[in-house]
Amino acid sequence: MNRGYRVDALIEEIRQLSPGERRRLARQLRVNGLLESDEALTDLNALEIAPAITPPGLRHLLNPAPSQPAPAAQQDQTPLGAYKSPVSGRVVVGAPGETEHETASVMQPLPGQAPEQPIRVVFDGGSKGNPGQGYGSYSLDWPGFPRQVVRLKFGDRVTNNEAEYDTLIAALEAIGKRLKESGANPATALLDIRGDSLLVISQVKGEWKVNKAELETRRDKARSLLTAFGQVRLSHHNREKSVEVLGH
Repeated sequence: MNRGYRVDALIEEIRQLSPGERRRLARQLRVNGLLESDEALTDLNALEIAPAITPPGLRHLLNPAPSQPAPAAQQDQTPLGAYKSPVSGRVVVGAPGETEHETASVMQPLPGQAPEQPIRVVFDGGSKGNPGQGYGSYSLDWPGFPRQVVRLKFGDRVTNNEAEYDTLIAALEAIGKRLKESGANPATALLDIRGDSLLVISQVKGEWKVNKAELETRRDKARSLLTAFGQVRLSHHNREKSVEVLGH
């Protein structure tokens, strides 16, 4: 079969793809080093070394088998003492669901990859009594999906700072689980985490010392979970921002 026939057949197959499928194809070619910058699909040498990119193979390229998630052991390499999740109740407000308007402006990730845009998190925790009945909330702004807010209940004798940490940890565990369930490697994820607890943010970043064992255990747990993700931005914001997003 001559090269000209193969190229004509390939072009005809590409014409039949939807705009979204064409974008995904272009991204796949770039990832595999077969398309530089934003050049058109005219590199015949690249086609010579890409046997999968033939008319029968285009659909397979666009919809490959899901990649295996990263081993869970990466998250728990450091001994963390006896930390156990204190969550005793959970309410989800705005369960994940795609809308046509939102997905239209967000490029869907490649198989095995997290979204290219950051996953944004706002967390807040507290207690009624300090120590007392603990509670917390966190929001997830997942690219391409409506905001999800999760409200948590903890046990008694919980301090404000412990509740802040436990809420952050619960959010990180939920993100890791969701990525793995979708077949995405957490190491490809970008996280933008914000909270009004200057103590928690500063201790996790290593800017402040930890003087209490119960907080040190939580700080180490949070740090261990964070190592599973590709890039993480932790930043402090005013209390009003938490109330605006979480309602408390």
